[in-house]
Amino acid sequence: MKAKDINDLKKKVALGNRILFHQGLADYHGHQSARIPGTRKFLIKPVLAPLGRIAASDIITVDIDEYKAVCEQNAAKVAGKRQVTKVKAPPRETMLHASIYEARPDVNSVVHTHQPLATAFSVAGVPLLPIYNQAAPFAPETPIFPSPRLITTIQDGTEVAQTLGDRMAMLLQGHGIIMVGDSLEYATVHAIYLERTAYMQWIASSVGKPVTMPQKEIDIMRENMIYRAYDAFSYFTSLLPGR
Repeated sequence: MKAKDINDLKKKVALGNRILFHQGLADYHGHQSARIPGTRKFLIKPVLAPLGRIAASDIITVDIDEYKAVCEQNAAKVAGKRQVTKVKAPPRETMLHASIYEARPDVNSVVHTHQPLATAFSVAGVPLLPIYNQAAPFAPETPIFPSPRLITTIQDGTEVAQTLGDRMAMLLQGHGIIMVGDSLEYATVHAIYLERTAYMQWIASSVGKPVTMPQKEIDIMRENMIYRAYDAFSYFTSLLPGR
């Protein structure tokens, strides 16, 4: 991949992170990454850097093999520290991204946020369902990882990837969500739609029982959202301050 292409991808990763911040899904906790095509590397924002002002120049490159070799000792170094993290290092849960990229060759972008409504469903142990058009990619339901622990070890990452399986979205009990996609655009907009699904399912549950769409409609809308994600990404980009 040419240097210009990598820089363009860095710009897109920064943009995706800013969109997630603007939509109220993440602050300094949370991160989105993108695979560098044809490599065992990906791009991600630095640990604890506020998402609202992330730029391409902030994005760092992570080599999966190099990261796996040091991830556990690095996590141990910062455990219990009571000071502001200033080093430009990957997020402490970068293993979450690395493990999914290893397990899922079809995935080119990973989102992890602590978005509140979807996280509330994880606390309740209630999966999110394909109850409206934009939720079709979450069918048949979102699996739930049964622990709120930080994903910092190789074993943690393996367990998360196994729980995700071949799904596009999952909940981390009491911790947040993971969204994946074959493109950064897809992963970004569906993190937004997951939160909207949680809102809609919450309201529907208060007045009755949420009903999932028929499988035929799920199949049509899941395919449709692969392409509509690019238009949606452009729309959410247009809402950013200064656009």
